[in-house]
Amino acid sequence: MVTKQKVHFAPDKDTWHPSVLPGQIVVVSTVNAQGRPNLAPKSWITMAAFAGPMLAFGCNTGHTTCQNIQATGTFVINIPAEQDVERTWALIRTSGEERIQQSGFTLIPSQMVAPPLVAECRAHLECEFDSLKQFGDEVLVFGRVVAASIDANCLAGEPVQQYCALRPIFFLEDGTYGAIETAKQIGREWPADHRLFVVQLGALPEEDLALVHAHVAFLQTLRHSGQLVAGGPFADEPGVGGWSGTLSPGEDSGLYILNIASPAEAEELARQDPLVQAGASCRVRPWMRTF
Repeated sequence: MVTKQKVHFAPDKDTWHPSVLPGQIVVVSTVNAQGRPNLAPKSWITMAAFAGPMLAFGCNTGHTTCQNIQATGTFVINIPAEQDVERTWALIRTSGEERIQQSGFTLIPSQMVAPPLVAECRAHLECEFDSLKQFGDEVLVFGRVVAASIDANCLAGEPVQQYCALRPIFFLEDGTYGAIETAKQIGREWPADHRLFVVQLGALPEEDLALVHAHVAFLQTLRHSGQLVAGGPFADEPGVGGWSGTLSPGEDSGLYILNIASPAEAEELARQDPLVQAGASCRVRPWMRTF
């Protein structure tokens, strides 16, 4: 029998480091009585019942979201992917029409309810307001899902590929979030079975900060598109741990892992890397993610 030392901590959630109850980050869209839209990020959300189906999320009575839902009776839960975590996080810095304008999000019509969908989000649950449970200034809002939609590419392949494309994000604590990038299955010897491609970068032709920044921008683009699973410099490179943004010429620079359908596509994508175009060698190898 394995015994572990247990450390007691305060029940006040503000003191939880790490948080033991991460919450999925969503964007709730509502409209007021005049039909003007509002967006708000929320992270305390859960399914409440299969019958309905019903979901619930936490809010504050003083928030526009709560007031709009009580006034109009509908709302939409939009599911952002990791690529939109920065602007989802930034929604709280402004309010009203300014919030929507500065977010850069695109609003499109829903199927069944008045509040719009956020086009950049990967999935959407349109809801009719059912009830709320109040705890001081906070409420738990219950809604019945009446329509749902999802990006077509999130339906392609097996569950492992689908969750990699959906890539939902979770609030951990201030300034810290997590993302689901794969799916594993219970009762299998290999819990995952997901073919990926590893791109190993060889020696840099020369030390060039602008080139490294171009490479990082390239990887960010792949990350936002869902094609990059992970990447980074090797741990024995200078500056790693507080990375200075430079890599030494003459040494292997690092690797990244691509979620791509075929070897030809992976190799073509690797050739677009600014480091490779500048002369760094690269090797693309198929890799099976099993754990």
